[in-house]
Amino acid sequence: MDAIHLAEEHMRALLVPSGSIDLSPVEHLLRQLGVTPTRARDDEAAITAFHLSPYPLVLVGMDEAGDRIVLVRALRACPRGTQASIVLVARPEQVEKLQPLLEAGADDFLLLPLDEASATLRLRLAERRSAERPQPLPDDFELDGLCAVLLRESPVPTCITTREGSAFVEVNDACTRLFGYSREEMLWRTAKDLNLWETPLEPDRLGALFQEQGVLRGVESRVRSKDGEMHHVLVYSGIAEYAGTPHVVTMFPDLTERKQMQARLLLSDRMASVGTLAAGVAHEINNPLAYVTANLGYAHEELVRLLERGAAAPPDSAPASHPLKAVCVALGEALDGADRVQTIVGDLKTFSRDTQEPLQAVDVKKVLDRTLNLASGEIRHRAKLVKEYGEDVPLVRGNDSRLGQVFLNLLVNAAQAIPSDGDAEHHEIRVRTRLVSPGKVSVEVSDTGAGIAPELMGRIFDPFFTTKPPGVGTGLGLSICHNLIHAMGGEMHVQSDLGRGTTFQVLLPSATTAMEQAGPVSRPTVNSAGEPRGRVLVIDDEPMLCTAVERILRPHHDVVYTTLAAEVLPRLEAGEHFDLILCDLMMPKMNGMDFHAALQRLRPELTGRVIFLTGGAFTAQAKTFLERVPNRRVEKPFNARALLAVAREVIATVS
Repeated sequence: MDAIHLAEEHMRALLVPSGSIDLSPVEHLLRQLGVTPTRARDDEAAITAFHLSPYPLVLVGMDEAGDRIVLVRALRACPRGTQASIVLVARPEQVEKLQPLLEAGADDFLLLPLDEASATLRLRLAERRSAERPQPLPDDFELDGLCAVLLRESPVPTCITTREGSAFVEVNDACTRLFGYSREEMLWRTAKDLNLWETPLEPDRLGALFQEQGVLRGVESRVRSKDGEMHHVLVYSGIAEYAGTPHVVTMFPDLTERKQMQARLLLSDRMASVGTLAAGVAHEINNPLAYVTANLGYAHEELVRLLERGAAAPPDSAPASHPLKAVCVALGEALDGADRVQTIVGDLKTFSRDTQEPLQAVDVKKVLDRTLNLASGEIRHRAKLVKEYGEDVPLVRGNDSRLGQVFLNLLVNAAQAIPSDGDAEHHEIRVRTRLVSPGKVSVEVSDTGAGIAPELMGRIFDPFFTTKPPGVGTGLGLSICHNLIHAMGGEMHVQSDLGRGTTFQVLLPSATTAMEQAGPVSRPTVNSAGEPRGRVLVIDDEPMLCTAVERILRPHHDVVYTTLAAEVLPRLEAGEHFDLILCDLMMPKMNGMDFHAALQRLRPELTGRVIFLTGGAFTAQAKTFLERVPNRRVEKPFNARALLAVAREVIATVS
């Protein structure tokens, strides 16, 4: 066939051979087309030759592994590498391996054995592609005047790229700070070469928008810096003349800090909403749970008393075989179940409390036990739990809700670091408390999970940094925990061995002052022998709770109850006597706080006899009220024995 000349005699091509591809047919065709081919000995020699005298056309033979990405990127990184056309030469069975190389910067490919017509057409297109790409700037070219000042001094990351190939021809200092590369590292390389976009599809999305609109005005995107950190940016792009040739000017205002602040505010609002919801749910659960627990306790104790007297047992049968014995056991199990629900609700209330509460003496073992109850669902299918509590560990100076939040985060992280493959017997999560010095308590959470890479250890407390896959973590948990512990005067440390596990250590100051060590005032119990019989008023909006309390107290005291606090005020104003008033704190119409204020006006001598029944003070007003008044309170749900004990104490004191 007739030769189709691609260019004049001075058209040159660089051939980079491989052990598995014979480039002789390609070299023969190039000579037929008037192109002067030059063979490089190996990859290193090819890069050196290209640096000395750039070639408009480079043909690269595929190797057996199909891995020529390093060579392609190295050629593109050369000063004139973006102008060259890079064509791969491969066998048909290697076609599937070409896609990554085309994405890395190769322009086209030829298949062996050569189809001369097809190969000639592809080489003509490669020659045209090289000729149409803009010429590189002269080595001595410099911006001057207003453009130089605007580019150099602008605080907004700005770059100038070629229209074809998108190679960087100029970047300002703000741009190098954003991406973490030096100016020399970025020039004549592309964003794809440096892997600057979050996903490989992002430049295609932005390119389609740019082609459709002619400009980009504040399109939100995410870019990756040299150290792998992600940044939220807005992308502004347009065409401008640079060195006499149209180029693309792009600005990347960094939104990362603004996004982080927005995320913190959203998280704060969400935590506040969840806390309020949790407190409300706990209150609603505690009301019915209170009379369930009270009635179960009453029935169980009455049945035990009946069996002990032997009144229901036939003379010829042993107590263990009597049907009522099984009923008694069933009631005991029901009580255990109610106690478990009570514990869960108590845990929920702990995490709903206001984190601005003042620091006080806290038992870390109790906080850990509550937290472990909440985290048990995450742990039990992944690892064995080992608790190692030191006996000499004192109370610490802190806040139980904040510590609960920190410990829960550490436990969930420990569980998620271990694969959920059902092999829990071969993994362990260990929780340890110990006194490390006279004024420091250590709480450690260790796992046998994947561990943390050494290069990431310095960043794990940074906001929004996470090693979890997208959608699993926000990257805020450890940062928030770190801040909470520091606010309590403590420290947080981490040790990790990649592939073997991680240990987080929380160091907290022990509670040393008399005020911090002071706990609830203990009151001596009154012996039941000869105890006085008192008159008790019960006020609660739950009728069944009223009847449960009345059933518990009736054998020992005279009980009057009502579901509306306002109804009892005229009786009190008329002088009716009560030795003890059990009053719910949160009620519709008139609540316990309003009742206490009314009682202060009508019968101030009775205010000290009020015991508040509370299923959770989940409003700021209720919290402030309970902190202000000295009255005793009984947390719902309560058992019969505890209620009798507190009633006995108050009535004995009045008598």
